[in-house]
Amino acid sequence: MATAVTPADLGTDRRRFTAREAVAGAAIATVANAVAWAVGRAAGVSFMVSPLAGQPAMQVGLVSVVVTTFAAFAVAIGLFALAARRSDRWGRAVLAAGVLVAVASTGGPLSAAENTASGVLLAAMHLLTGAAFAVTAWRAR
Repeated sequence: MATAVTPADLGTDRRRFTAREAVAGAAIATVANAVAWAVGRAAGVSFMVSPLAGQPAMQVGLVSVVVTTFAAFAVAIGLFALAARRSDRWGRAVLAAGVLVAVASTGGPLSAAENTASGVLLAAMHLLTGAAFAVTAWRAR
């Protein structure tokens, strides 16, 4: 005799699926950015940025890339999860906002980098993180 699947059963499975997807998305974004950083360093990219006027230039290191990627992804997917619980419409709005923030945030490294290669690679890392968030959030819907 077949067992009926209730909406509660589907909700439980979906929450677990979303959590697994969130962890996988965070790992993929973090590893992708770490690889981009390592390839850039191997190619001689300095990753030097001038954070604020009057502040000395600093090098963006691997630890900074990993921590920032993971933290940004975690905040974005957390906001998405909260919004998606409220409604599908809110979830879509946060997904769209997350993608827009990723694209808009590329202006920071492009303007603060000491050289073009550093700016382009750092901006690409912002886009990689945004793409990983978008795919993860879309699959979780």
